[in-house]
Amino acid sequence: MTTDLTEAAIAVLRANDRGGYTVPTGSGPTQTQGNWGSCLAALGLARFDEERAWTEIETLLAGQRPDGMVPHVLIHDDDADGAAGPDGPGITRPPLAATAVRHLFERFGVQRSRPRLRVLAPKLLAWHRWFAAARDPDGTGLAAVVDPEESGMGGGPAWDSAAAPLRVADIGANAILQRANRDLRFLLDMIDDRAGTAEVDRMIGRTRAALERCWDRTEGFYHSRDARTGRVLRKPGIGGLLPLYADPTLAEHRPAMLARLERWLDDVGIAVPSFEPGRPEFDPRRPWRGPVCPATNWMLHDGLRRAGRQALAARIRRDSMAVVARSGFREYFDPTTGEGLGGSGASATAAVVLLFAGIED
Repeated sequence: MTTDLTEAAIAVLRANDRGGYTVPTGSGPTQTQGNWGSCLAALGLARFDEERAWTEIETLLAGQRPDGMVPHVLIHDDDADGAAGPDGPGITRPPLAATAVRHLFERFGVQRSRPRLRVLAPKLLAWHRWFAAARDPDGTGLAAVVDPEESGMGGGPAWDSAAAPLRVADIGANAILQRANRDLRFLLDMIDDRAGTAEVDRMIGRTRAALERCWDRTEGFYHSRDARTGRVLRKPGIGGLLPLYADPTLAEHRPAMLARLERWLDDVGIAVPSFEPGRPEFDPRRPWRGPVCPATNWMLHDGLRRAGRQALAARIRRDSMAVVARSGFREYFDPTTGEGLGGSGASATAAVVLLFAGIED
């Protein structure tokens, strides 16, 4: 199965390749580059085309705004030398780019990667500075997203009760940012940017402390907060498990979180539901209210594997590969039936398949 599935995944990425960027799905707009999906696509492209993997990230960061923000979507004009502009309001997505660049750097080696890194690292640092300045001006350690789409998990129930205008310290988005901060620190160290490294160290320290203040000892879970009111948003979505992706040592220090994950898996057929099964808001067909998302599966697998929790990691990997083999390269999957949902020919799903194919349980 793995060989056929990886060949099919490569075919999806090639079909969605527009030369310098990858469209999110084969069934959607043809000139759209999604921020999060593009970083995942680069991870998949790295399995078979080094140059295109680097170009994917370079094209995304070419759309960076003067203040450092990278828009959540770029719209390309393929008739105008690939010129791109942002789509819609001034929002971004949780930053995966630093994590993707570190993956490419480590995969392809210092000699080949360092010249590109010297160009990309300052852009990544500018984006992370933007998060601190624009989304956390009070220095709390948590970036407050201002639109559900900015969280990357915008359909989840936590948004139903947040005060308007929205400013939510989304736990999943901040966990992804914290992991990206750690990866950016590594990259800056590789080019001997001592000032940048010290700056990111301060970001990491503030966010580490702030994330721990979001831990609910009674429930054994990390919760988002309404940054306007300070109210805890007790809606247990998959974002509350993603601090493990930022810091694998939490598997040892927060065993209740892994017990919560195991209970979720006991209640569904396919890992990992995006919201806690059994809750009134759980809906296996509505994104971020239940369906499996391959991208967050990869993040959880990464954290569990680095934490040495091989059995749980292997379950997520096997389920992810099997559901794609059964239902195709869809954006999401029903965790109870395995039915594919959302767009077809999904680049992010193909990329995750390629990442998982290179890992042994």
